[in-house]
Order: sequence, then structure tokens, then C-alpha cells
Amino acid sequence: MLFAGGRRLNQSFSDVFSRDYQLIKADPKHSLYLACALILRGKVNMSDIRRNIERLQPSLRFVHWNQQGWKTGHCSVPPIGQAYSVLSLANNTCFRHTLSDISERFNKLFRRKAHLHHYTAVDGMELDQLTQSMESLNSLVCKYESLETTMGVPTVHRPRFRLA
Repeated sequence: MLFAGGRRLNQSFSDVFSRDYQLIKADPKHSLYLACALILRGKVNMSDIRRNIERLQPSLRFVHWNQQGWKTGHCSVPPIGQAYSVLSLANNTCFRHTLSDISERFNKLFRRKAHLHHYTAVDGMELDQLTQSMESLNSLVCKYESLETTMGVPTVHRPRFRLA
């Protein structure tokens, strides 16, 4: 998500977390972040970066083991024709919806055996590899879902002490 131009810097930081500015159909603010990187170009002070991260931190949910899961990169050379730009690269559980859609579309084609001959004609490629790939993808979707439902907190049962 690249932003620059006449916008205010604070608004650019807010926009990179808005669903209207995502490359996929997703709403990252209502999902769980595993990590987030902000990459900036142009004349942006480190104090502005820190202030915006602190401003946005309360509205974003991070997993318990990575509450400060931010990385920042800054290049002082502005993009051509712009004063600055902000790019967010994030690992967020909202991505599971996109992966689920891919899985559903693949399964529709796979059940019909559509286009399989293109893949099985390649030396060393077998149907089992496609099946294993889909199992791996579905496993990843399940892991994202479990993180979302548990909010990233491990579900460990700890027995209570009993007084004798």
C-alpha cells in the first residue's frame, strides 16, 4: 500500500491499515497481527514514525508473544514526484479468507479434473503433489483460524491448587 502526495503523514499511516487500501479484499484492523513492518521513503522524522506507531498500537490487535511486533525501515530519498510514501507489510490473520477462497476455487476445478493434464504432463509431477499442496494450504488456514479464535494466547490447562 503506497501513499504519498498532498496527504498528511498521520493520515497515510492510518490509511495503510484501512481495508480500503489493501491489495486483497481484507480488513486487517479487525483481525490479529502476527507482525508488521512499515517502510517509509522521504523526509519523515523518526519521531513522526514513533508517534504514529504509538497512536495506532491501541487500535491494532497483536498476538500475545509479539505485542511490540513492529519493524521500521526508512530511506530519506523521497519517491519521484512525491514528498514521502508509507508501505505496510503485515502478517495478519485476515489473509486466511483469501487462502480459503483459493482453496475452494482449486477444489472446484480439481473435482472436475479441469486442466490437470497440463500439470501431470510435466515429468515428476503427480496428482499426489497437488493433493499435498492443498492439505498444506488448508493446514495454514486452520492455523490462522486458531490464532484468531484464541487471540494468539496458548490454550494450556493449568490445574488449580487444592487446599487440604
